[in-house]
Amino acid sequence: MQLEALITDVTSLGSPRVCVAALARDHAIRFHNPTPSERWVDGMGDLMPGDVIEVEWRPRSTPSPPHVEDGDWDPTGCLKVKCLSEDELVRRLARTAFNSVEESFGPPWLEAANGNCAFRPGAGALSLASVRAASVSVRLQFDKVRVAFTDGRRSWASIPLQDLTVKRHLSSCRICQSSRQSMLQSEFDGSEALLRVGLARQFQVPGYPSACWMQINHIFLIPSKRNHFV
Repeated sequence: MQLEALITDVTSLGSPRVCVAALARDHAIRFHNPTPSERWVDGMGDLMPGDVIEVEWRPRSTPSPPHVEDGDWDPTGCLKVKCLSEDELVRRLARTAFNSVEESFGPPWLEAANGNCAFRPGAGALSLASVRAASVSVRLQFDKVRVAFTDGRRSWASIPLQDLTVKRHLSSCRICQSSRQSMLQSEFDGSEALLRVGLARQFQVPGYPSACWMQINHIFLIPSKRNHFV
């Protein structure tokens, strides 16, 4: 079916693979099969959250929880029709935002020693959510961006940031090579934010059973301070 879809998530799965999700008719959808590529994202004019596209998409007949948003789609013929500002996107996402991670996904199945958490494969009603945060901060750990935040119920630490634009920018920007930590903090540390939170496909972390680990897809500070990682 042909849909008008508001892009909500564009995240890295490890180059060149990308995960893309959207809102269509107020329902979350994910472009699962085929897997989107960085080349397709570039061909769509550097596709980012807030872009609105026309796309042929159909839900999978038997999705595997918690990834119930999965669907089959046609990469050819997609058309970008307009772009929302970050403020407009946040207002749209806020309509259905949760006050905590546990309100959206339930209690974690596993909690790692570093602070990250995971959820049980094959269970759950969703794998994508907007979550209100009372505070958020970022740090670099072994060249990976980790997020700490506090929601309406508790604090979380060491959650990986998978924002494709941020990942690509850090690897190519000369300014960031000498001041990555301070640049990240200047744009993503704040006292109020709307976070796009996702559950990864299940994978094995040494010392833990195979699970769907939590990740931060995007950080939208309120008000936004983002002007370098674009």
